[in-house]
Amino acid sequence: MRLKKIYLFSIILFLILIIGLIFLNVHSSKSNTPREKTLLEDKGNFCLGIAEKSVANRQAIVEFQKYEILGDKAMVMRNCMEENGFEENPLWVNEKTKVIQQKAKDGDISEDAVLENLKKEAIYIFTNSDDQPLYWRSKQSK
Repeated sequence: MRLKKIYLFSIILFLILIIGLIFLNVHSSKSNTPREKTLLEDKGNFCLGIAEKSVANRQAIVEFQKYEILGDKAMVMRNCMEENGFEENPLWVNEKTKVIQQKAKDGDISEDAVLENLKKEAIYIFTNSDDQPLYWRSKQSK
């Protein structure tokens, strides 16, 4: 009789453990499921790969060649994104107006130079983490 109770208790404990492990597995797999990439992320990563490959074999010997290489990479990136249906987002420019004015004033440089510097970084950002407009927008969303 006592042996049957221990045996029954062991089976119940084992079943609870199995159910708990199944629940944890299902719950953790749902939270670790990667979200589906947006079209911008997909095309952006594609174009970034092309842009990086376009300058991969170039070495800068003197300082200005670094900027030449970065400019060529950005040009390839822009052309690729335009060919894949994306363009500069006017909302991004409007959102950056105050930042541009402040940086131009602080750095004693032109607003155009500040804007170009911001664009050099923004053209490689494809996800929106802070609810700000992204540099790229689809040509279809005009």
